[in-house]
This record gives sequence, structure tokens and C-alpha cells, in this order.
Amino acid sequence: MKPNQASIYREIERLLEWSVPVAERLPKSLPYKELGGLLIRDLKEALDFVVLAFQATDRLERLEYINAMVMRMTSVKTSYRIMHRVRRDAISHGQYAQALDMLNSIADQAGKWLRKTKFLIAEDKAAGKKEATSPTPQGKPRQLTIFPDDDGSR
Repeated sequence: MKPNQASIYREIERLLEWSVPVAERLPKSLPYKELGGLLIRDLKEALDFVVLAFQATDRLERLEYINAMVMRMTSVKTSYRIMHRVRRDAISHGQYAQALDMLNSIADQAGKWLRKTKFLIAEDKAAGKKEATSPTPQGKPRQLTIFPDDDGSR
């Protein structure tokens, strides 16, 4: 599957399209302009992290990209919360509810993706440990210890 066909990518893209007019309507003072710019930047970076996660072949690398995307989306949610609490004229109750609906959908998908990736990493580690404890050619099971005994008494 291509990254831009994934539902999480499309949801973030939809939120970005929805957020641009919201950022434009913010008051013209510097703090609000900065907040709007950071909101858009975080959404764009979240899209980048989704693409990088889909392209990653190593599962640990994919996990890092998913975590980075979750971090950016947390920042987006915080930005919307601040806009709603401080300036109700910047974003209404209805708009805030719409943003939360989109954010919750993205969070659900990201959580499933994160759990699946962690599960696959744990499976890989378990498979690696299973190989390490497999019987030796002599038929005796190998014993894993931190400090191996030289005399073989264990």
C-alpha cells in the first residue's frame, strides 16, 4: 500500500486542509500567527512521518517514525485546545468538536499501528531468543547465564 492511500494519511491530510482556514482566521498578533504556523507545520511533519514509517523496512525504525507522528499529533491537539480555551472567536465549540473527531480517528489508527508494530518487534525478539536456547548439536540444551562457568558445573 502506498502511504498516500492509507487511511491515517488521508485523515491527517483532511485535518490539514481543514486547519489552514482556521489558522488564517486567527488574530493577527504574533503569538497567534506563530501558533497557527506551528499547527500547520506539525500536521505537515506528521504526514512526513507517516510516509517515512511506511517506507521503513526495519521495524524499530518504523516504531520511531510512528512515535514521532504521535508526538506531532499531540502537539496539534494541544494547539487546538489552546485556541479554543483562549480565543473562542478563533475556533467555536462546533469547530473544536470537529477537530477532536478527526484527531480521535487519527489517534485510534495510530494506536493500532503502534501496538501492531510493537507486537511484531516483540515476536522478532522472542524468535531470536528461541534460536539462542535451541539444543546444541550434542543434544544438550544450551544454558544461558550472565556469567558462564568455565568448568561446566552448571
